[in-house]
Amino acid sequence: MANRDFSDSVKLNAITENLRNNHGEIRCTICGTKLSSINECHFDHIFPFAKGGKSTTDNCQILCISCNLKKNDKELQDFLLEEKARRFLAGESAMNTDPAEPPTVPKARVATGSLSKEAFDQIIQGFVASKGDIHSVDFGRAYNNLPSIHYVKKYYGDLNTMKRAFGVEDRSANWNRETIEAALRAFIAEKGDFFEKDLKKKNKLPSLPCILNYFPEYKSLTELKKELFHLNVRTSWSKERAIEAGKAYVAQHGILTENSLRAENNLLTSKAIYGYFGSLAAYQEAIGSEISKKNEYVSPDDIERAVKEYFGDGEKKVESMKTFFKTFPYSSSTIHKRFGSFTVFCERYGIIVEKTKKAKYSKQEVDDAIAKWIKRGKDIPHATELSKLGLPSISVILKYYEDWKEPFVLYKKMYEKLNNEWLS
Repeated sequence: MANRDFSDSVKLNAITENLRNNHGEIRCTICGTKLSSINECHFDHIFPFAKGGKSTTDNCQILCISCNLKKNDKELQDFLLEEKARRFLAGESAMNTDPAEPPTVPKARVATGSLSKEAFDQIIQGFVASKGDIHSVDFGRAYNNLPSIHYVKKYYGDLNTMKRAFGVEDRSANWNRETIEAALRAFIAEKGDFFEKDLKKKNKLPSLPCILNYFPEYKSLTELKKELFHLNVRTSWSKERAIEAGKAYVAQHGILTENSLRAENNLLTSKAIYGYFGSLAAYQEAIGSEISKKNEYVSPDDIERAVKEYFGDGEKKVESMKTFFKTFPYSSSTIHKRFGSFTVFCERYGIIVEKTKKAKYSKQEVDDAIAKWIKRGKDIPHATELSKLGLPSISVILKYYEDWKEPFVLYKKMYEKLNNEWLS
């Protein structure tokens, strides 16, 4: 059943928006009366809850007690018209709702429809003036309130062209063969090596496409590292070399299993093995190793029997995918090969997974999750623990905030300062 009450995060968003629209004061959305404390604020559904209105930020407004009582479950527009009619019959002006300062018209958000080049340029100019730069990732972060990145291509062709138009330095223009090689050698002198993940502006290095564009004689980063900088790189595998390495491993250890497929054993990964040979069993046969029984062909009937034996007459419910495959007779790779994904497998046999990762979060869901965490008296967790604790990940939080700790600090301060009466 839907919850009629607004969550703490929705209330905070409503207060923030009201303060922004009224120059730092909280005023009734309808009559403009100034509200001096949180206890005078009534959080109201713009479209009535009784008529299907949701308890979301977009449907929340702050009213004074008088307007809230008069509104009841009437829609806002009907209420305003009736109120104007009453005032008109009483001989008052129907145009002014209150002699006090009227609420400021809310700042328009970026339109979701067509946006002219002039309007787009104005938004970008403001952002560049504030931040000093602009990146493609900025267009995907809600808190930046930027239009869709497709307008960049529509009006400028690409991001770098747009940046030059707004006077933002294009650092890629400084790269050539000499500067790229010098930058990479300087990084190697300091770190001893470099990897694709290191090729970032913060390391004063160009991107991989930029490097390969200026060094077309090298077909990959591995080849460039080996030939130009004489660095040790991983073995360049082929099917023949995979067989040689496998035979050498079997000669030393007697048997090769899926757990043996690691770089430290000078072997390919299991993904590469399946790419070259189709199955681990085929690779084991090619190198003369004992073939693992679990790699024998598993038919759909075998899996169905295993499911029946695993659950018996009980409820088909598991804690998580990880715990399920600890005791299920067939591996996750086998299930993925037969069904495409664990989700499809569960749907096929009606298996309920109690703990699943949430794929997407809206800003309200991010705020609600963090607000509940802080409200329970929990400290700000370590970045690596967020997902394990059931909280949105860093990448999700950064879609809506400039720093992942920002919402945690925000709600911590809010709960310490504000009166808990309206938070219960």
